[in-house]
Amino acid sequence: MAKDKDEVAEELRSIKILMILQLLRQGVKQGQIASSLGISDATMSRMLPTGLSKALSKSNPSEAAG
Repeated sequence: MAKDKDEVAEELRSIKILMILQLLRQGVKQGQIASSLGISDATMSRMLPTGLSKALSKSNPSEAAG
């Protein structure tokens, strides 16, 4: 039974990360996402690979136009 709970928790964590990545890709600031999730910027940074947030925001066409 514990393994099932662990698997569900890991799946939910993966879904959360995918949602964060999508929001970053859409140009939402990391601080806004962290605040919405009730976590610190540092906690969110640890959830993502190094430099990914900046790379996503640089590749966002809406930010380049503004």
